[in-house]
Amino acid sequence: MRGFIPPQNQEETVFCKKASSICEKAERMHIKAFSTFLDLRQKELFISQFNKYSGIKLEFYSGFEGDCERVIACVFDEYDQVFSYDYPICILKSEIKGDDKLTHRDFLGALMNLMIKREYIGDIIVEDNLCYISCHNHMAPVVIGELKQVKRSSVDFDYCDDTVIYQRVYSQQKSVTVASMRIDAVISAVLNCSRNEGSSYIKQGNVSTNHLLVKHSDFEIMNGDVISIRGKGKYRISFDGNKSRKDRFFITYYKY
Repeated sequence: MRGFIPPQNQEETVFCKKASSICEKAERMHIKAFSTFLDLRQKELFISQFNKYSGIKLEFYSGFEGDCERVIACVFDEYDQVFSYDYPICILKSEIKGDDKLTHRDFLGALMNLMIKREYIGDIIVEDNLCYISCHNHMAPVVIGELKQVKRSSVDFDYCDDTVIYQRVYSQQKSVTVASMRIDAVISAVLNCSRNEGSSYIKQGNVSTNHLLVKHSDFEIMNGDVISIRGKGKYRISFDGNKSRKDRFFITYYKY
């Protein structure tokens, strides 16, 4: 069982201090205190800071219902409760008018070009000719007012009051067996390559798990982990601990 991985660099150390400050504020003032959008690694770090306090509760919300990764944390008094409308989140919606096959990356790039920090943007859903963006309340007017074109296609975002349910569609799904849950073994199975080749991706700094840079080949993969391999794709790993007669683990990977 992989335990908590402490902050690995100055950026993560600073993040933990901010998370602790949010928790301390909620505990001291008995109010609801919110983070900005967190990725999977930041969520883990936030929980580690929350666990140092008492008398408060913690919940997360993405703005969407369903399979989402980026969430905002709410820390609040143990006798209080939080609702979806309490979170500083807006859902924006636009039709896509043009012939471009736009992706999540295209919209994220366009948002970054507006000098919006990543922490103010949650999940981005692109389905057929529609795009939904979960964003922080403060950034909604900027997106609505300034994001009018992505590549050669026209967009016109406005507030969406409907509940958006998202069921992620993966480009590939496959079940395989691995000798162990070490990340080099999992990469070998996912990419159908040797373990040495899998290790080389790690040594080159091209592999992260849940937004955490992986530095060692013996890093243990857990159920639900998301592995990103630069140039090779992003994969969610699922397994229930069952083994084959040859003592190999059954896993299923889902490619984004």
